[in-house]
Amino acid sequence: MANKKPASVETVNRLISDMHLTLESSFKELFADLRLKEVLKREGLHGLSAADKEHVDKVLRLHANLCYANLCLCVQMRASLKAKLYVEKQFTIRRGVGTLHEMYKYLFGFTPKKTLWQEVEDVLRSKYPVECQAVDDAATSFLQKYAQEEDGMLRDVTKHFSDDPTEFFQNMKNVTERSVTERVAAGSAFLLPLHQMLVKELREYFGTSYDLAITFHMPGQNVDISGVNQEKIEAIGQGLVKYSGIVNHLMLQLDRVQELCKKFNLDVMQNQHWKDFTQNNIGLHILYIYIDSMATFRAFVGSESFAEIRQNLAYFILSAHEGFKKLYGFDENKRDLTYWNRAIKTTIMKNGDDEAKKKADKLEKRLDDLSQNALLKDEDMIVTFTHVGTIKKRGNESAFLVLDYFRQPINRDEMNQLTEFLGVMNDIVVLYNQVMDLENRQIRQETDNMFAGYFDQLDDLEEKMKEKASGNLEAIAKCEELMNLMRNGLNDIKKKFS
Repeated sequence: MANKKPASVETVNRLISDMHLTLESSFKELFADLRLKEVLKREGLHGLSAADKEHVDKVLRLHANLCYANLCLCVQMRASLKAKLYVEKQFTIRRGVGTLHEMYKYLFGFTPKKTLWQEVEDVLRSKYPVECQAVDDAATSFLQKYAQEEDGMLRDVTKHFSDDPTEFFQNMKNVTERSVTERVAAGSAFLLPLHQMLVKELREYFGTSYDLAITFHMPGQNVDISGVNQEKIEAIGQGLVKYSGIVNHLMLQLDRVQELCKKFNLDVMQNQHWKDFTQNNIGLHILYIYIDSMATFRAFVGSESFAEIRQNLAYFILSAHEGFKKLYGFDENKRDLTYWNRAIKTTIMKNGDDEAKKKADKLEKRLDDLSQNALLKDEDMIVTFTHVGTIKKRGNESAFLVLDYFRQPINRDEMNQLTEFLGVMNDIVVLYNQVMDLENRQIRQETDNMFAGYFDQLDDLEEKMKEKASGNLEAIAKCEELMNLMRNGLNDIKKKFS
């Protein structure tokens, strides 16, 4: 198969422009749906039976959620295409996996229970047989290729992060701009004909009310992000390069250690520090929170239109929310389980000097302040921006609830509190390096002890083999040669661990 050439600059710029048009169109349709919802609720549609009105309501809800999904995919793709760094592209585009997985689940489900679309399709199949079949065929193809366990895992890991940091980064290896773009193309094969059918239905039932709603002048929208410090944006880019490089190096080393352990049948997990390093590496946890927050913030400040700005701001809040929950938490009764208490504060209070303890105290005060931030701790908002469909607690569609959040102004103080999260994360990474220096001393000592035990075992084995040789000089020489090879191999492994 021939290698696929990367898209030209002209092609990328055209895609960015086209997606901006689709984004704005989806946002306008979403606003129109909100107006049509009021028409249906207040004025009603005269001459329609109760069954028809129920059908129209379902079509309207489906169309609104579909428009919002299209808006999300455009925002995600634009952020990835405009990003300069690979890690930035990867962390912004990974949301597309979650959006498509949620949309597939919403439209087609994973259980025998009928979804809202499947109920509507029963009515539309006689009117639009070709379009319905196209949707079904594309959905089946998408299910076979993408909507399986792997994408469900990717969705969960990339939204909620992960309890196992190596699992998070192993899954992120499968997230590339090309792989997600291919998913989007496969999803569009059922999203596009479905959108066209729903628009036809809305036009048919609402008539001139639909035309008025879609052409109605949208209210003035504005979010001022011009005051964001450009030097800070560049510093964040440097941080992305630095810390993603550290992660890549650590993951490469872990892969090598695991290969060596498998090759020589060594159980390194008997060493608790190495077990923590691979399965419960708080440093890796902290780094993926920080990297994700930096990438989403850069996407936010690179936004252009109102809808794009507000959606990327939502993604930044989502990243900060999920990261903060694991790092420090909003519930002080559960704080002992957070990364801060488990790995940083406990170690510093036990082994750190006075200066490190003072830094920890100051950081904890800042974390306490952030734990009271209304935007960060708003669980209702988090649910709205991460699930598609009816939010039962709020009794409304997620797409309409998103519009409610979009219309709530964000003031400068709230923005400063959000960017404070990035500052806190940076200071935590610096402080954690000091914690790791303390931990590394213990790791080196325990690693030395572990390998000393392996060398003792080789000495015992050599002595037993020589006793069994009973003076056979040739056998003894071969035994010594074999033992020396094993000691050299063990020394090579030890160097890898150092």
